[in-house]
Amino acid sequence: MSYYGSNAWRARWASWQDARAGRLAQANARLGGLKLPGDRGPVLWLQGAERSDDLRLGVELCRAISEKRRDLRMILTFEQEDPALFPEATAGIERLGYGFGPCAHPRALSTTLERLRPLRYLGLGRNPSPALAGLLRERKIPALAVAAAPSKGAENTPWEAVLPRSQAQYRSWQALCDRPVLQEPVDFLTLVTVAQVDPNFRNLILGSQGDALFWVTGLQAGDWSEWLAAWQASPLRVRGLLFLEGAGAPASLPRLSRWQRDLQPVGTVLQVDEARWYPALAAACDAVHLRAASTTQIWQIFAGGRPLSRYPGQSWDLPDTPATLPVEWATPQEVLQHWQRILADPIAAREEADAYRRFFWQQRRLAGERLAEFLQRVFDW
Repeated sequence: MSYYGSNAWRARWASWQDARAGRLAQANARLGGLKLPGDRGPVLWLQGAERSDDLRLGVELCRAISEKRRDLRMILTFEQEDPALFPEATAGIERLGYGFGPCAHPRALSTTLERLRPLRYLGLGRNPSPALAGLLRERKIPALAVAAAPSKGAENTPWEAVLPRSQAQYRSWQALCDRPVLQEPVDFLTLVTVAQVDPNFRNLILGSQGDALFWVTGLQAGDWSEWLAAWQASPLRVRGLLFLEGAGAPASLPRLSRWQRDLQPVGTVLQVDEARWYPALAAACDAVHLRAASTTQIWQIFAGGRPLSRYPGQSWDLPDTPATLPVEWATPQEVLQHWQRILADPIAAREEADAYRRFFWQQRRLAGERLAEFLQRVFDW
């Protein structure tokens, strides 16, 4: 069950269902029954929501904090577990506990605060609920928000610092917070983006059979058939491979996770079914089209330095606007024709790719400077 709202009966029903199914940890945590790591030391409570990007950000902040404050215990809670992060990504982080969090009912939140007695509260891609905001203020527990837009209850939260991820988030906070509480946008995910990749993926999967690799991200269930038909009709099919990623993939498509390091025939379409392939694809593909993309994917593709296009109407959750913006195409046929033009003009393609790469490194340097400031704040608590 996944109910984390403020209705007590629905929360108890969800916890009863979880307990019946053997999910006792989730059932107990929903009602405030959290357990702390370690025996002693002040506590930092990091509360995430559902986005994988924000949970990953939380894990990496915990890793950096654990090296700065040896006495600080951290507990990272979430509403939906990400098996790609837990437990592998948390290995080696001392004094970190993680698990399902409480629902938004005041009694569950009060029980949580009684158990944790946190030194600080930190919201990851979220603000505290109105009930939690009131409890934090009542108990004089300072709050921080990272990569979050304001929501209901934000005006009643005892903010110590707000670190938005994007310009849009920054503007939405300006009516609620003044500087120095509200800080300039920054995205710490740039610091954990894989920036240097051994460029052997192309030779391993394509060899000398062809000269082009292409990647499309964020497909929905209804998109796959249109893309497969367009690829079959395109002259690019005889030049290389197409990688498609998203939800609702046909079962007949070969999965990249099952690739045995053998050469794939030119024209093959492969489903990208694991995030661990993003760095290799970002470094090797000749062009990428973003039907939709997470923040993690966008930074990875910028770091790889690839020519980009995107579906119309997308907005990016970034600290600044790149000097070069991708062209927008609505149909697979338009994207495939665009890719043909990219292959025909490698100098222009390289200039576009270099602009994205420079933007990534600029934002990464800024994030490094801001992380040092954040960790000094943690040290001074």
